[in-house]
Amino acid sequence: MIDPRVASGLRDLPPAQAVPRERMLKVLREVFGRFGFLPIETPHIERVEVLTGKGAGSDEVLRQIFDVTNKGGTAGELALRFDLTVPLARFIAKHVEQLGTPFKRYAIGSVFRGERPAKGRFREFTQCDFDTVGSESVVSDAETAQVIHDSLQAMGVPSFVIAINNRRILDGLLETFGVESRKAAVLRSLDKLAKVGREAVLAGLHRGEAEGGAGLAETQAEGVLRFVESGRGGLEVLDAVQGTLGSNPSAAAGLENLRAVLGLLAAAGVPEGRVVVDLGLARGLDYYTGIVFETTVTGWERFGSIASGGRYDNLASLFTTRRLPGVGASIGLDRLLALLEEAGWLGGSISTAPVLVAQFPGTELSVVFSAAARLRTAGVGAELFPEPIAIGKQMGYGSTRGHRFGLIIGPDEATAGVFNLRDLKTRQERKGLPLADLEAIVASALNEPA
Repeated sequence: MIDPRVASGLRDLPPAQAVPRERMLKVLREVFGRFGFLPIETPHIERVEVLTGKGAGSDEVLRQIFDVTNKGGTAGELALRFDLTVPLARFIAKHVEQLGTPFKRYAIGSVFRGERPAKGRFREFTQCDFDTVGSESVVSDAETAQVIHDSLQAMGVPSFVIAINNRRILDGLLETFGVESRKAAVLRSLDKLAKVGREAVLAGLHRGEAEGGAGLAETQAEGVLRFVESGRGGLEVLDAVQGTLGSNPSAAAGLENLRAVLGLLAAAGVPEGRVVVDLGLARGLDYYTGIVFETTVTGWERFGSIASGGRYDNLASLFTTRRLPGVGASIGLDRLLALLEEAGWLGGSISTAPVLVAQFPGTELSVVFSAAARLRTAGVGAELFPEPIAIGKQMGYGSTRGHRFGLIIGPDEATAGVFNLRDLKTRQERKGLPLADLEAIVASALNEPA
């Protein structure tokens, strides 16, 4: 007999998780749509050269790619996608003439990484991406943070912080220290600061390049690290950086961008303190060129970022000579779901239909089958219990699943053309309601406070 367990780092989703997950996806699609983003889909399997092209992802990510065994094909030709951004760059390069710019897209789908499984980290997980391609406007940068904010708020996440930084500030810092040639290694080390701590990052910055480090002198490593640790907050952080790096053109451009983003978000009504500047935020992927984002839930920072992204003005250059700047973010649905479940914030019903239509022993089946169909036609979800067992057991089933009402039509009610409606939470029952008005009565009851 085969062991039914799933492979390490993968999981099944029972209804208690799948139902709230579907609700969250519905919320995300609605929020993305309100901002004008359009849905696209790309294949789960891409050519390896697409995923591993220069600048597509960090060495660490590329080491985690799942190869696809292509029977009869060329070994090492295909792989599972590790994110939705690189496939977007390929997609936009192929279709830009038909789509035009700016092009705002969202994509929701599984991605795959061969990393060590951990709390909230899986080998297959769902990303919910949204991007604006073909614009360098600060409007698109600010809007990306606003979409993150509105999405998490709409999904009921009680308290979270969106950290922002700009790679151009970090570029200016590295230029000031004369180590811009080691940018990729430095940024990958800084990106691990929250995970491994100061001493480990300092060692990585100082360690030689042959050993996988950045190869900075001790004073350089300490100076870089001290700078990124110096600021997390609002405009006051940017003011301090202005005094240190303001004469550097790259840093000055990054500072101007962040000031404008904070101003636009304040104008949009995003609460003060919800978005903070974090000079230590680097993001490990090589393709980011401007603003970067990471979002954590207050008190649950150990889960890591639940929404992250940034500006990538050169990524499409892998596939086209046309310059197609872009900015976007990804909301990690599965990590967020795991966090909400552990925090006890999921709750809610696992039923996808608010009304359970009982099959009363002795009532003609066509009567209740017709009643359920009428409700569905009227847009009211209705589940018909499949067996004519004791009504108490049927109502118990409805209470357990989270149905709001139980609809009961016994033989006497069927003859009289009426029905009973039981509130499965309070157990109060309204009796003798006219069956002719079924749809209107149930719809009205569902609109009452639970």
